[in-house]
Amino acid sequence: MSAVYKRELKAYLHNVYGFLFAAILLLVFGFIIFMTNLNPNYYFADLSSAFQYGELALILLVPVLCMRVMSEDRRNKTDMFYLTLPLRTSSVILGKYFALLTVYAFPTLIICLYPLILNCFGTVNLLYAYMSILLFFLLGAALMAVCMFVSSLTGHLVVSAVLGILSVGVLYFFPMLANMLPLTSLASYIGLMVIILLLALAVYAFTKSLTVTLVSACACVTPLSVAYVVADVLVKQGKIEASFMEGLIQEILCNISPFFLFENALMRQTLDIFGVVMMLSVSVFFIYLTIQSADRRRWA
Repeated sequence: MSAVYKRELKAYLHNVYGFLFAAILLLVFGFIIFMTNLNPNYYFADLSSAFQYGELALILLVPVLCMRVMSEDRRNKTDMFYLTLPLRTSSVILGKYFALLTVYAFPTLIICLYPLILNCFGTVNLLYAYMSILLFFLLGAALMAVCMFVSSLTGHLVVSAVLGILSVGVLYFFPMLANMLPLTSLASYIGLMVIILLLALAVYAFTKSLTVTLVSACACVTPLSVAYVVADVLVKQGKIEASFMEGLIQEILCNISPFFLFENALMRQTLDIFGVVMMLSVSVFFIYLTIQSADRRRWA
């Protein structure tokens, strides 16, 4: 894994992608902090505005940074070199992912200096500031895992970047989509069925086994359907006031969006342990999918 990590990191340091990513991200943070924190006409010692614009910048920057991580090897056939080495596929993927995180850590470490600089001009809540920086790093790490998986699906850099932007954009708009859905238990049931269908298609794409796909789908659909029917009967009999499925799809869509978790923690000004766990879970899930995607090519 260390050899893959060193090679990937050297590649980022010898091309423009890594430096462009860091420069634009720091430019966005520097400009917003200057306009909202150091401008004499409009000052407050808070980095929340910078983080809000920073997460918008990540929607474009992360897919562009990650577009080559798997696609370039697939296009140049160098992925076969990796996959024929006496290394586990997970070691190759993790080496590439940690190289991405290292590139992302460089501008993040510079951002860590901003609260100290602002503290010279006013009073900054340093604990809240560094908590926000940590969550911002986890947000970027989750988005990189998503874009890395997208990059593993195609050998075209532009297609990889476009699909990455669309995927990250969908995650950003999940909370807005959730607010547009009805709060009824039926809407939650239908929404969960759609999610199960998409997951079943993903299982079939990776396994090519209709039996495994059907068993997996039935294992999810059966308890969900039973729970929906039982809750609906109990509501009609007056034994419970409302079904536990009311608003469930909205809660799920919001909590699987790293952007919502990040913004929610900023608003509460607390280190949301649930949000941290969910962001890490998103990263682990998509890294796992990337490993499975690479394994398919390895044994094809």
